[in-house]
Amino acid sequence: MIITVTANPSLDLTLEVEKFEQGEVNRSTSKHKDPAGKGINVSRALHKNGVDTAAVFPADASVGVWIEKALTESGIHTITTRINDEVRQNITIVDAQGDTTKINETGPLLIAEEVSSLLAQIAGLLEAQPEWLVAAGSLPPGLDGSFYAALGKLAHEHGVRFAVDSSGSAFKEIAHAGVADVMKPNHEELEELAGRELPTVGDVVDFAKTMLGNPDAAIVVSLGENGALLVNSRGSIWAGHEPVTPESTVGAGDSTLAGYLSADVSLSEEESDSEAGDIARISTAVAWGSAAVQLPATTVPGPKDITITAVHTVVNPSHTTAIKELHV
Repeated sequence: MIITVTANPSLDLTLEVEKFEQGEVNRSTSKHKDPAGKGINVSRALHKNGVDTAAVFPADASVGVWIEKALTESGIHTITTRINDEVRQNITIVDAQGDTTKINETGPLLIAEEVSSLLAQIAGLLEAQPEWLVAAGSLPPGLDGSFYAALGKLAHEHGVRFAVDSSGSAFKEIAHAGVADVMKPNHEELEELAGRELPTVGDVVDFAKTMLGNPDAAIVVSLGENGALLVNSRGSIWAGHEPVTPESTVGAGDSTLAGYLSADVSLSEEESDSEAGDIARISTAVAWGSAAVQLPATTVPGPKDITITAVHTVVNPSHTTAIKELHV
C-alpha cells in the first residue's frame, strides 16, 4: 500500500486551444475536468497500473466532495478531512504545440482543528504499516513547510518510508530536516535550493548528495526532456526516454514519482539494495513520466501507454556532461 497526502488538492480544468493569444478572446477546442493535486495524481497513476494506493486530502462540501466522488468512482480509496473553506480550482491552457499556461488558485485556509484532524487520520493509516507515505504538492494557507517535516517524522515513528515532492519553502524545509527517504525535485527547484545554477551532471549529483538524510535515501531529479538523475549512496544513474511528441506536461512529474515507487515496491529485499534495483526504479520513473507527457491534460498513463524498453540508462554518467546535452 502507498498512501498519498495532498494538502492542497484541486479541481483541474484543462482547456485546449489552437493558439493562445494573451489579451485576446481564445476559443477552446476541448476541455477536461480532473481531480488533481500532486499526491492525488500519484495515486491515480499508481491505481491505473494496479498498485494498491489510498489518497488522503482535505475536502469541503462542494469542490472537495466532487474530487472525492470522482476518485471513488474510479476505484481509488479516499480518506478525507472535512474543511469549511472551498478547495481550489486550477485552469490550464494548452495550445497545439504543447505549450502550457497555468492559473492556480492559492487554496483553502485550514484552521488548527482541521490540521489536527488531518494529522490524526494519517497517523491512524500508518498503523497499518503501508510501504510508503507520500506527501506531494504545494501547501495551502494555514500550513507551512514544517507540516511535511512533521509527516516525515510521523512516518518514521511508524517504520514507514517517506517520499516528498514539493517546491519553495516546503521543499527547503523538508530538505533541511533530513527525514525524506525519497525527494523528487526538478532541475529548477534544485537550483533554487542551491542558490546557484547547476549546469552539469557533476553539479547536480554533488549538490543532491548533500541532501541525502540517511544511507538509504535517494534524490530523483527530473530534467524534463533531458531525462532524470537518480542519486543515492551507491552513486548516480541517468535515464532518458527515446524522443516523444508532447501533448501536455501537466502531471508528468507526478507520474514520474509514481513510477519510481511502483518499481520500488515490486523489488525483492535483495534487489532493493542493488544497482539493478536502482536502474529498475529510475527506468520505470522515466517511462511513466514520458508516457504522461504524450497524453492530454492530467491524464495518467496506464500499462498500454508505457514503454520501458524505450528508456536508456547510464550508470555514473560523466560529471562534466552538461545537463542540456543529456539525451538518448
